[in-house]
Amino acid sequence: MDLVTVFGGSGFLGRYVVRQLASQGFFIRVIVRNPNEALFLKVYGKVGQIQLISGDIKEELKIHEYVTGSSCVINCVATFFETRSQSFNALHVKAAKNLAKVSKKEGVNQFIHISSLGASTESSSQLLRSKGAGEEAVLECFPNSNIIRPSLIFGTEDTFFNRFAKLSSISLFIPVVGPETKFQPVYVDDVARVIRLLVETNQKKRYLELGGDETYTFKELISMLLAELKRKRLILKIPFSLAKIMAVTNDFFRLILGDLVPAFLTLAQVKSLEKDNLVSRKSDKFSDFGIVPKKLKIVLPTIVGRFNKT
Repeated sequence: MDLVTVFGGSGFLGRYVVRQLASQGFFIRVIVRNPNEALFLKVYGKVGQIQLISGDIKEELKIHEYVTGSSCVINCVATFFETRSQSFNALHVKAAKNLAKVSKKEGVNQFIHISSLGASTESSSQLLRSKGAGEEAVLECFPNSNIIRPSLIFGTEDTFFNRFAKLSSISLFIPVVGPETKFQPVYVDDVARVIRLLVETNQKKRYLELGGDETYTFKELISMLLAELKRKRLILKIPFSLAKIMAVTNDFFRLILGDLVPAFLTLAQVKSLEKDNLVSRKSDKFSDFGIVPKKLKIVLPTIVGRFNKT
């Protein structure tokens, strides 16, 4: 069975990708910064099937070691905010480009790059702009790459519903930036299934935008969450003008004080909410793989059940 190397395999999406691949018997090499924190991945496969390697996608000199012998390389590495040691450009563009370039040089047959819906070099959001630049850099080095752009991903370990569920347990109001911004939430395991099918069938040069069959505004998502939790909270609509001031302030103090200040709201995040996060009609979708996306209403109780004291 072929060897698949996954970067970011212990992350939210990455762990589901590893589990899907392991279920089909693939040998998997997972590159993670701290293997001791990724030992849970071992249970997804048989003895010796999943190998954890200590490494970092930004270690240019070692990328050759990480990908050698792989038939497929999957890049699930991403960040939603910058730190002193990790910028969007370094991670989403430079590291992704180097990984694609080395993979091509090492004779890797298939390259799968996980981007984001809305990624564009023309975006006003530095986050989405770097994602768009990353796509172009990857395709420049590995022209037959598969690019996957999911909408808002939900699942047991997600940072969206878990974050707002936790906030609702300690606050009487929920601040929402861009309440009318639209999303097509997509179940994490459905995205992982598509990736597994790409690997199984050795697909090349596929460009997929993955979103669920249902569209919700940001406000509707929060209302659904509160209804599931049976909590009454005030949904506080934050204007973009005010949100940008708050975000710039947060970014400034994080620049000065580092990780001591949480990235509760960044300018890149605010600007990414100015446009709807919807799948275009031109790209490949779940239906091209015979997959019917799981509905949010079915999974939501599992995601936030631990926050519901009733």
